[in-house]
Amino acid sequence: MLRLENLHAHYGKSHILQGVNLRIEDGEAVALLGRNGVGKTTTLRTIMGLTPPSGGAITFANVRLDQIPAYKIAGLGLGYVPQGRRIFSSLNVFDNLCLGLPGTPDAARLDEIFEHFPVLKERLNQEGGTLSGGEQQMLAIARCLIMQPKLLLLDEPTEGIMPKLVATLRNEIRAANKKGISILLVEQNFRIALALCTRVYIMEKGVISYEGTANELRKNPDIAHRYLGVAIS
Repeated sequence: MLRLENLHAHYGKSHILQGVNLRIEDGEAVALLGRNGVGKTTTLRTIMGLTPPSGGAITFANVRLDQIPAYKIAGLGLGYVPQGRRIFSSLNVFDNLCLGLPGTPDAARLDEIFEHFPVLKERLNQEGGTLSGGEQQMLAIARCLIMQPKLLLLDEPTEGIMPKLVATLRNEIRAANKKGISILLVEQNFRIALALCTRVYIMEKGVISYEGTANELRKNPDIAHRYLGVAIS
């Protein structure tokens, strides 16, 4: 489904991605882990065309994403939930939900979203900026899901969210994956990443330093400690 081959990206003279190789198959949930500043967010932004690559190839469903304009990428079936949510605070929940659609969604599609995120139905006419952080994150995810993506890119979806709502978000991400939506998850909460994903990439200084399964990481806690500085209890 998605292939990153020897991907490079720069911010000015700073060489951020230095030959990233990564793959995601249909229906997979894959985590991209690493310490702060190693290039995880840049990887997602480069996939979506928001940071132009300076070398390598990005292929999604046999289309070279690095060779088409950024505005066409979402239409191919990629959904992106950026770090910080990036909802429009002055628009109400309904208008935020419909932003990427060519028209008003049909009732069945809305009902499916509200089945998973009932709080959004309760706040449909409320301005996005007045929602709590967790509710805004639900809105950001719902805004992608209503477009029926094939692959969902999630950048730190549980950051700054109350523990009670973290569990809700985790369950909804898992539910989306069970429906066949592939997931690429950037997440600082190591345990959530292992609970949601079957494969893991660990990034260091703009390259992939480790690739393995979630089960392999659970059985080898020294790997997590070496690359991420976390302990698996």
